Amino acid sequence: MKIIKPITESEMIISFLSAEYASSRFAEGTQKALAMLGYSDDLIIQPNLKSHNENIKRAKILGLTRGWPDKYLFTSFPKNTKWFMVSLENNELCNSYRLKSDVKMTDKERKLENTARNIILGKTVSNIDANLITQIKTRIESGEELPPIILVAKTLHSKRVLVEGHSRSVAYCASKNNSKIYAILGLSEVIDQWEYF
Repeated sequence: MKIIKPITESEMIISFLSAEYASSRFAEGTQKALAMLGYSDDLIIQPNLKSHNENIKRAKILGLTRGWPDKYLFTSFPKNTKWFMVSLENNELCNSYRLKSDVKMTDKERKLENTARNIILGKTVSNIDANLITQIKTRIESGEELPPIILVAKTLHSKRVLVEGHSRSVAYCASKNNSKIYAILGLSEVIDQWEYF
């Protein structure tokens, strides 16, 4: 894994929102949040990251859809997390983990390479849509560039856990992808306090 550059929290938020806005699973929730807050889709489609006001609005959208910065998905998420744009090899991604959506989930079950293997074998995997994985895998193998996934870790070379991009990540691991994968990585020495780590 290589760090390309540090990025701001606001850049991570727009990446998260953009991916969910384009997602067949999560677009509706993002669009409802925009409507509830009375915000234009342009906040996501044509973001101005230099606008403090826009950045605050996008944080509110992520708060409504996912609990940013300290509820729901982000329960006990460290406020001191530093964000980076990174590139990683397919095997590095596949040795990362799905977030712990159930306290009974083991690390073996959460490991992306195991999840992808189970999908390939036709097994049912909790919270993973096999048909969606097949569709995304086809897009990857045709050379389409997908939005960056979002991961967190204590250090650059320690255990990595997904925050956003589970379906894309499983599809990468199920594919014959040899290209670099672009991701956003959040680093915090106390990331293991996050409820889903």
